Amino acid sequence: MGTELSHLCKTSLYRAVFSHDRDESVVFLSADSRDDARARAAAALAAIHRLEVQEVTLSNLASFRELVDIGVSDDEDMRIFELAWKGPQVSAWAEHPLFLINDPSLLGKWAELYSDLAREVALAAIDRARG
Repeated sequence: MGTELSHLCKTSLYRAVFSHDRDESVVFLSADSRDDARARAAAALAAIHRLEVQEVTLSNLASFRELVDIGVSDDEDMRIFELAWKGPQVSAWAEHPLFLINDPSLLGKWAELYSDLAREVALAAIDRARG
């Protein structure tokens, strides 16, 4: 654990999954409530993708606290990036999230996650090479 998420993230961060043209994107944003998060995400994504707000499909909208509660990582702040699990292990992480929030701690935490994942891949490759 290195980077700690800010108070803003811990009190107002939401994550949703945006589906469009057979693609899915994980979206992070700050909002005052679940309804506010849904409205803000829909408006921003509609503008980005040149859609009508009604055409934006969001799923799995969850608050920071909800994500921490369902996650399994030892580092609770990392749990916001977990997408799937196999037992007590994370089997899928958010790969290319869209950050609709200007919070350096969130970007730092995501960079920390991918640094850790790259390290694991490199160590596994070294182990395989040693045979």
